[in-house]
Amino acid sequence: MPGRRRWTAQAVALALALALAGCGEAAPVEPVRVLQLSPATVLPSRGGGRQAVGVAASLRRAAVTPARTAAVAWPVVEVPNVGSIALDAPNGGRLVNGLQLPAQGLYWVTWEGVLGRIPNRADRRWGTDRLIAFLVTVLRDYRIAHPTAPPVLVGDLSRPFGGPFGSDFGGLGHASHQNGLDADVYYPRADHTLRAPAGPQDVDHVLAQDLVSRFVAYGAQFAFVGLHVGLGGPPAIVQAIAHHDDHVHVRIANVTPAG
Repeated sequence: MPGRRRWTAQAVALALALALAGCGEAAPVEPVRVLQLSPATVLPSRGGGRQAVGVAASLRRAAVTPARTAAVAWPVVEVPNVGSIALDAPNGGRLVNGLQLPAQGLYWVTWEGVLGRIPNRADRRWGTDRLIAFLVTVLRDYRIAHPTAPPVLVGDLSRPFGGPFGSDFGGLGHASHQNGLDADVYYPRADHTLRAPAGPQDVDHVLAQDLVSRFVAYGAQFAFVGLHVGLGGPPAIVQAIAHHDDHVHVRIANVTPAG
């Protein structure tokens, strides 16, 4: 029986990989490993130097370079490099070897935009290891700068294996968010309550701009903000579009693994 179970698991993994590979196109045919990141996986620090090393090491594992490192005693969330692959484009791709962002962590709480509640459903918060490392590092940096602010609300990332994430999954849906490189992060509210802003009037514009600027400083490829919320940044990166007056849609660039 154990041998039969192993054969079945391998057959399922191979079938999933072949499906993701697009029937023989140039994509890796490997077992799909979908791993969950535990929010308890942290590195306690006692001094600024050791924290700096912890941040740099965790970011190297996920191939993200920080703009700067703060020497403050806040735990670092370790994000393992599990070989995530973002296949094709954000608006027509797949996710291989994804990581799930936990429902809540040291610096964030997830928000279910469709149902208007905490937390976001488990099948809506998957991304590449690089995206998860990027998110938790920026949110830690933001928390260090604003220790009395509430945790940041994180919305949709991608589905467990990527792919379409449109209105069939509730609400307006997403044209992108298909290969593990996109994340929706809600603007901090002026009243500090843990719920998404209903509109620009609810947004703490100072904190929201600081959050967007940190995403840019850490190397976001794009930060899509609302048309009426009044946030800015480098125009090639920070772009105002419709339906984003309550959240910033952050995208990191795809990095093809060396092989």
